[in-house]
Amino acid sequence: MKKLIGTVLILSFITVVYLENMSSPVMFKFDEEEEKAAVSVDSEMSDAVGDVPDRLPGPKLGSIAPDFTLKTLTGDTISLTDFRGKKVLMNFWAAWCTPCTQELPALEAFKNGTQKDIEVISINIDPEDHAQEFAEDTGISFPVLLDIDDKVNEEYQVISIPTTMLIDEKGYVINKHIGAMDEEGFHVFVQ
Repeated sequence: MKKLIGTVLILSFITVVYLENMSSPVMFKFDEEEEKAAVSVDSEMSDAVGDVPDRLPGPKLGSIAPDFTLKTLTGDTISLTDFRGKKVLMNFWAAWCTPCTQELPALEAFKNGTQKDIEVISINIDPEDHAQEFAEDTGISFPVLLDIDDKVNEEYQVISIPTTMLIDEKGYVINKHIGAMDEEGFHVFVQ
């Protein structure tokens, strides 16, 4: 009986893998103007993104990062478009998330290290849970934005924290990562 169940599970797994690899993307017919715009964006983003498959949730690699405006811990208001013309490393976190709280000091070290040409912002997805105290205790100098109503978290489809995204000077998402990174990991991530 165990052999039969094992065989069924293996065949099911092989079938799922086969079907996933054999599925073809849905093709859309563009009109001439849309096709020119798509080719323009594709050629513009090909150097930045390359042929990296994008299976993570959220904005697709090569797409424009959705704009947002959020308040900081100090009450200032910041929009993503405020950073147009600069690369932005955007990190989603919460104070109750142990990997997040271990990662933020590494992000601070990254920001203050050799990568000063990249703007760092963090988005706290649970601002009622000691974000202010944690930021003060760890000496975070980059902006901590408060996603009070979860709109940004939902729009970026953050399914796990920490989640980090890299946005280029023109506002395109060029890299994303789910999980904690150390300082060296951030340097590799932005390459």
